Amino acid sequence: MRSPRYSPAQLAELLGVEKRRLLDLEREGLLPEAKRDPETDFRYYLPEEVAEYRNRLNMPPVVPSHRRQLFLNFKGGTGKSSISASYGYRAAELGARTLLIDLDPQGHLTRCLGFNGADFSRTLYEVLIDKHDVRDAIVETGMKTLHLLPANIRLSPIELSLMSQNAREWRLRRALEPISDVYDLVVLDSPPNIGLLNLNAILATDDLIVPVLADFLSYDGLRLLFDTLVDIEEDFDYRLKGIFIVLNLFNPSRNICLRSQSALREHYPDYLLKSVIRQNTTIADATSLGLPIFQHAPSSRGARDIDSLVREVLLDRAKRDRS
Repeated sequence: MRSPRYSPAQLAELLGVEKRRLLDLEREGLLPEAKRDPETDFRYYLPEEVAEYRNRLNMPPVVPSHRRQLFLNFKGGTGKSSISASYGYRAAELGARTLLIDLDPQGHLTRCLGFNGADFSRTLYEVLIDKHDVRDAIVETGMKTLHLLPANIRLSPIELSLMSQNAREWRLRRALEPISDVYDLVVLDSPPNIGLLNLNAILATDDLIVPVLADFLSYDGLRLLFDTLVDIEEDFDYRLKGIFIVLNLFNPSRNICLRSQSALREHYPDYLLKSVIRQNTTIADATSLGLPIFQHAPSSRGARDIDSLVREVLLDRAKRDRS
């Protein structure tokens, strides 16, 4: 996966400022100058520089404090891996030092970033069961603000292996302690089941992001998820800081989608996000190519929807916390 290079117009859009203002501040020496490609004379900026620009413009960081967010739904086929890959990628584009963790032996998140899970000798299994340092399992992606802890089939026996471990429910939380101050944002993508690994993930995270389809099977799955969270709160005295429900593959022309959205608004008003990810083919196309949507089709409807999701969960939340 290559690192993006932003034109002045693209950087201005990322920062939410006018291009003219950006260039004026550069000329005045208040912002670092853009790099130049020696062959094309193309002026560009890199993702790792975005945080510095935000700071120079007196803008708050994308993630004001270290945050861990888990994409989880016990129902399969809701688009967790595709969304979480592009969500983490966009946060990294906005300047957040981001780590993506693949918890699924099928390695879907790993593939969404263009990697073959079979190429890696260390996964979360070696970290949790063999007690390897998590830093030794993390790989670079080609983008300095985005790293990955990959998954492959070696992770498949982890549920059985965890059963014999002491304090087995807290293994992931403890394993992540060495990197607690390294990343602004840790995004975890879970397998679609109720198991010990997902319990570890919930107890290691701050926020839950729940992609759901606009149908009533997904609605029933939500009830199971919230019942499980109540049990976890009672059994482990642990409460998540935030829960966000996002509608995926939403088609406003279909009656079932509108009815599902209405039911979610009625029963989960404190959790349902305003952002929706509309039905489109570009995200699926990007997934098949092993690319985040922002590399495959940055101007597409899918990219705009995931950008809205990132900004609502991260930036809008930070504004509310400061007010």
